[in-house]
Amino acid sequence: MINLELYRIFIIVADEENLTKASNVLHISQPAVTKHIKNLENELNVKLFKRSKYGMILTDNGKKLYMKIKDSINILNKADLLFNESRDINLGSHINMLSRLFSKAISEYYKEISNSTINVTNDSFDNMLSMLEKQKLDLVLSKKFGEDSYNSKLIKFIKLGSLHDVFIVRTDSKYKEKIFSKNDLKKEIIYTPRKISKTTINLLKALEISEADSNIKNITYSTMLELLKTEDIIGIITKEYIKTELEANQLSILNTNFELEPIDYGIYYNTENYFQELQILIDIIKKETLK
Repeated sequence: MINLELYRIFIIVADEENLTKASNVLHISQPAVTKHIKNLENELNVKLFKRSKYGMILTDNGKKLYMKIKDSINILNKADLLFNESRDINLGSHINMLSRLFSKAISEYYKEISNSTINVTNDSFDNMLSMLEKQKLDLVLSKKFGEDSYNSKLIKFIKLGSLHDVFIVRTDSKYKEKIFSKNDLKKEIIYTPRKISKTTINLLKALEISEADSNIKNITYSTMLELLKTEDIIGIITKEYIKTELEANQLSILNTNFELEPIDYGIYYNTENYFQELQILIDIIKKETLK
């Protein structure tokens, strides 16, 4: 029986001419790519590539196979998406990150693959990465955490950009009358997301305080926005999440004499978990985010 997946992988390696690049495109480990190519060579009983300092170079037999099947594989890929039942994707994300940063990418994915469903899980980073390792999730959208918090040999991170935490107040706030220093803010009550969020960790680091010694109050993102409508408080939130509110002059950024350290964000995926719909979603997210 013909294993079409081996031929699909062969085409990508031939196009990229490099195992590392092919691995990144396929979102599987480099040893897995090598194994698939070796399996195809064993099935056909021919050598398809030769290694050189320039990368993976097609042999004469490899070139013949490439020319014969490339167009057919592309046609089959499109047919799969049109007529076959597409595989669903289990995605983990902080709810605000998904809705505020990735809604366009999700819409574009559904335009391309209408018979696939994205099942969303909202949980802590540790729980989502544990589910990703066990392949209960297919990818996780998150701010970047240290590699000591997950299995970095199995889980890889694709950086999409940086996020910026800011202190926010009402547009008519009394706090807008001055420029705050770190010492000033240590004396104020600051509303921030849950304790284990990257934003809270970033704040404690910047002010050089522990949560026990601070006036921090942990509330949800939505509760903070509601409270700002009725109370004159200081909150801290990711600037990119409140772009609409800032442009509509519904919120203001507090004036400070320092800036919080930017936080990288992106995609976490399991190198042992590859399927076509997942690759398409990742490619769309990268395209929409990085353009």
